[in-house]
Amino acid sequence: MTAVTPAEELERLRSDAGAVLPPAGADTDTLEGAGGAPALERARHVLEIVLARAAAGGEWPSVEEWRLSLPRWFTAACVDDAEVRDCVLDKWSLRAWTYWFRPDLRKWRWWDARADDDRLQVTLVVLQRPYLRGALEWLLKVSAAA
Repeated sequence: MTAVTPAEELERLRSDAGAVLPPAGADTDTLEGAGGAPALERARHVLEIVLARAAAGGEWPSVEEWRLSLPRWFTAACVDDAEVRDCVLDKWSLRAWTYWFRPDLRKWRWWDARADDDRLQVTLVVLQRPYLRGALEWLLKVSAAA
């Protein structure tokens, strides 16, 4: 497992890696989505808030704190927990989404992203397999639809 600190991940999110390769021996994965540069900008905005909180350490915020911190377009796309009836997740609740971004549960780190026309591509450093990336995939989907 190649470590990428929360501070390094936040730096990667805020910049374009360009020609900077992931650490030697790192396991990587690539996600693709729609929406191009506008979707990538929205996804980065949400992730910057979450990753800055993770880098700060301390107690993970409550759902209500997240609701106040994250952009309205994102929280409005989240479904209320009471509406979740089965395991098919076409919408995520804010509680479930923020739960899977807790630093101790997330087994991937943002490395780089780029947008070409109406597509975007995100490169992740995978810390441990198997890993869950559904919360990030949903963020990319919602960012494209906003």
